[in-house]
Amino acid sequence: MNEQLRKGIPMKLTIYGAVVLLAVGTTLSAAQDTTVKSRTKIEGDEAQVVSMTGCLRQDAQTGAYMLVGSVDAVGEKVTNDAKAKVDRDKHDTTVTAETRAKGDNGDKRDQAAAGVMSTYVLAPGSVNLTPHVGQRVQVAAATVKPGHKDADVTVKDETKVDPEHGRDRTSREKTKVEIDRAPLGQYTVVSVKPLGGSCAAH
Repeated sequence: MNEQLRKGIPMKLTIYGAVVLLAVGTTLSAAQDTTVKSRTKIEGDEAQVVSMTGCLRQDAQTGAYMLVGSVDAVGEKVTNDAKAKVDRDKHDTTVTAETRAKGDNGDKRDQAAAGVMSTYVLAPGSVNLTPHVGQRVQVAAATVKPGHKDADVTVKDETKVDPEHGRDRTSREKTKVEIDRAPLGQYTVVSVKPLGGSCAAH
């Protein structure tokens, strides 16, 4: 799979009507105990979708992004669930995260990579990965299936923020990504979620 993660993909990005009330990254820095739950549904039309979790790094010389972690799910449809909880007291802050991924109609060769720890080179596409470098993240990436000119990937995201003191807030966003054909079917990131916790940036 590593050879398929070497190059970027030309992309067109369309964002449909969305209500974004509070970003997860902002929530994690709020001055109170907070729980953030998110569900991201990624569906590829003539595309293969891969879910990964791990540490996001960036090469200091080339600028290339890499994920040191594992593949959690592969399929034409992938659902990512993430839950991050921030507990704060006077002297310390503890962040715990849980993730779950499910894939449907995946390629058997790619499914065999599920659970294997490795280093994956990621093309950012239209997703800004820079703020997440040096963090544990959950990533969804996609590639055009062989024999097709292009592919559409739809990303539906719902995030619920539950502060200890205050009202719950929910954001919903729907994004359509058009990926053009690329040699060998290259992977590119279509969604990234911070899980809390830091790691080596390089």
